[in-house]
Amino acid sequence: MHPLIWFRSDLRTHDNAALSAATRKADHPVTAVFVVSPAEWKAHDYSPARIDFTLRTLVELAASLRSLNIPLIVATSSRPQDVPQAVLSAAQANGCDSLYYNKEYELNESRRDAATAALFQKHHLAVHSFTDQIIFEPGQIRTGEGRFFTVFTPFKRAWIKHALARGGVDTHPTPKPVKPRPGTDAAAAAHPIPQAIPGFHSHVPAENWLAGEAHARKRLAAFAKRRISDYKLNRDFPAIDGTSTLSPYLAIGAISPRQCLAAALRANADSASPFDTGPEGITTWISELIWREFYVTVLVGFPRVSMHRAFQPATENIRWNENQKHLDAFKQGATGVPIVDAGIRQMLATGWMHNRIRMVVAMYFSKNLFLNWRDGERFFMQNLVDGFLASNNGGWQWSASTGTDAAPYFRIFNPVSQSEKFDAEGTYIRRWVPELSKLSAEAIHAPWELPPLAKLNLNYPPPLVDLGTSRLAAIQAFKKAR
Repeated sequence: MHPLIWFRSDLRTHDNAALSAATRKADHPVTAVFVVSPAEWKAHDYSPARIDFTLRTLVELAASLRSLNIPLIVATSSRPQDVPQAVLSAAQANGCDSLYYNKEYELNESRRDAATAALFQKHHLAVHSFTDQIIFEPGQIRTGEGRFFTVFTPFKRAWIKHALARGGVDTHPTPKPVKPRPGTDAAAAAHPIPQAIPGFHSHVPAENWLAGEAHARKRLAAFAKRRISDYKLNRDFPAIDGTSTLSPYLAIGAISPRQCLAAALRANADSASPFDTGPEGITTWISELIWREFYVTVLVGFPRVSMHRAFQPATENIRWNENQKHLDAFKQGATGVPIVDAGIRQMLATGWMHNRIRMVVAMYFSKNLFLNWRDGERFFMQNLVDGFLASNNGGWQWSASTGTDAAPYFRIFNPVSQSEKFDAEGTYIRRWVPELSKLSAEAIHAPWELPPLAKLNLNYPPPLVDLGTSRLAAIQAFKKAR
């Protein structure tokens, strides 16, 4: 027996379902493969920051695998449709007789995996796939009528009930070193990890996102020890370090959702029902983990959301604005709305945006500018280090009132009141929009209200649209579409 483990968005050795299964018997050699597929990444709008983060994490993964006597082979595919053959060729070149991998759930990825499995089976090689990217396989948790859930709260209740019935959620055993392939050693057999991929040059400093599962686990441990109890209190304030910032590590699988949940449950061990009672910070963070599960389940139950289509078919009738000047200004963080521009500039500089600000920005884009949410979703994916289709699409469709559990179309965030509430002193705005740094806390949220002479000295653009007028226009457009 000589299994090949295909790594994708599961770049870790701890709590890895496929790796754990493939190494269960230590008396056989194991080989790992990662496929560099730039055309596939471009098609899926992966950002340079995410690819750079992935490559640096692969370096750490390769070192961890070497300690288990497992070489990491790097294959290359010039076209997305050639990925199955690249994996098969890696298996054949290394004498592997079976393939182990953790499932991915986006439509193209699931089709790719099905094609790979069929190709292996055609060559009489065994295929084993595992649930790992989320805790419960999509479809395991359904309504009483056997349908996929379309509303989060009942999904959450059913999810917790399922977890309790399973006796909780266990992580997978940490693998032990396996028997090396005769005549080779893991270090000699492994391929070098490319330092960069053409077309994916990232300007986000590497120190912003230290790579590898060891750092991810340290970050999780620090959050669970110091900040999780206050998560509900602090998570909406972008100037406060109140969130876990684990989303980039979850996106590429440097840490697993099971590890995250286990850390939260340990922090809530004194609660009689640790999933949903106890300190609100802990239960709120657990709820966020379940939101991630929900959005992946929606991808599987409703494949149209992977195809740039609205979850709510009726909203496909909406005629969005086509204003290239507004779109270009938005992408530069030059909308004239400080909290929106701060969010865009934070993302462009760091590859990450605070979640409360993501909602404010997406709502402004889709309701005030009334631009097509698909363009905003794509822009985020092309710049976020934590770009993850299920969550990004779910968040954008929520903000645009086209998705599951969406904000009602008539409930539109006012970015000024959001700014005043969650960045009252303007600390976050001053950091990312320095041309406004000398304004008072009262003036910084809506600088267009300053006297004309004061505005002249700001070197900051006026708002692209009037917030009140554009809000009413959006409501009327939704009414008409419905």
